Amino acid sequence: MYSFILISTLIILSGLIAFVGDWMGIRVGKKRITIFGLRPHYTAIFITIIAGILIAAITITILAISSNDVRTALFGIEELKGRLSYLSREVDTRNIQLTSMQKNLDEKTTQLQEMEEKYQKLSQDIKDKTSQLEELLIARERLIEEKDKLSKEVEELNATVKALYSGITWIREGEVIFEADEQIALTIVQSGKTIEEIREELIRFLNEASDKALTLGAKKDERSSQVFIIAQEEFEDIVQKIHNSDKEMIVRLLSSINVIKGEPIVAHFSLLENKLVFKINEEIISEEIESSEIPGEVEKILLSLLRKVNILAVKGGIIPNPKSSFVGSISAVNLYDTVKTIVESGTMMKVSVISIYDTWSVGPLRVRMEVKRSEAK
Repeated sequence: MYSFILISTLIILSGLIAFVGDWMGIRVGKKRITIFGLRPHYTAIFITIIAGILIAAITITILAISSNDVRTALFGIEELKGRLSYLSREVDTRNIQLTSMQKNLDEKTTQLQEMEEKYQKLSQDIKDKTSQLEELLIARERLIEEKDKLSKEVEELNATVKALYSGITWIREGEVIFEADEQIALTIVQSGKTIEEIREELIRFLNEASDKALTLGAKKDERSSQVFIIAQEEFEDIVQKIHNSDKEMIVRLLSSINVIKGEPIVAHFSLLENKLVFKINEEIISEEIESSEIPGEVEKILLSLLRKVNILAVKGGIIPNPKSSFVGSISAVNLYDTVKTIVESGTMMKVSVISIYDTWSVGPLRVRMEVKRSEAK
């Protein structure tokens, strides 16, 4: 409505100005009036031009007054062009940013899809692992039950062993095949082996010793089906000690109590380092012996000397024979020749006992006697 009134006003006003301009042009032409020294004809034209200018000026003025958009179009066009150019650059920049963001969005979408696939895979793995865990938990419960059962059996077995060690007297009759602390078997374990290798070697050693014990009359335990009753803790402790050592070790299997024929054997281990006790041709002991016409007396003195050698060897670490308690032997010919030499010498003689070979803790010790005239006066 406002626009209609404005347009109507402009039309009417333009018509009035045109009418007035034409009327003034006619009056000026009739009266022959001149302006600025112009001829009347040109003066009329000039007035007409002025009227047209007034129409345009008044129209523009009214429009500018009545409309902010017209004022902006008339007087702010350069500013609008500059702003439009700036906005165009902003649009280009935003478009570039939008393109970059779209590219990033595509990359993120791809990553999201990959992560979604990984998530699905992990979810499936979790389901599978959960199922496996449930199975393992069930198996664990079964193992715990078996462990508890075995623990009770071990406790009963340990109680039996403890009772045997504590000196509980059993009324038993029969043939003794092994006495208390008697050596049943012996083996040497090399250093540098794994725990599993040591364990397997000791198990083989026990199996071989079991065959020997069964041959002598021992019997398997009804509960464990084993010949030897040995605490599991002791077995594992021996395995660990051998593994921790960098030396060659001697493992001895000893009976803990007297073993009657037809019974299982309560046994334990003894662990020693297999070290070199005597070197080859090493003099172990020497004594000066006075000659005698009676060979038996000289022989007694030499046997006494050999007993001293036996004591020195045991102290040095050689394991004695479990039956005789001796660590080695001497040639009967060598002993006879030594007795003969001393008897026939008729003077003081020096007797030396010498090791024939390198002798280790495991033994046996082989010796010879050497005799020469004593330097004592």
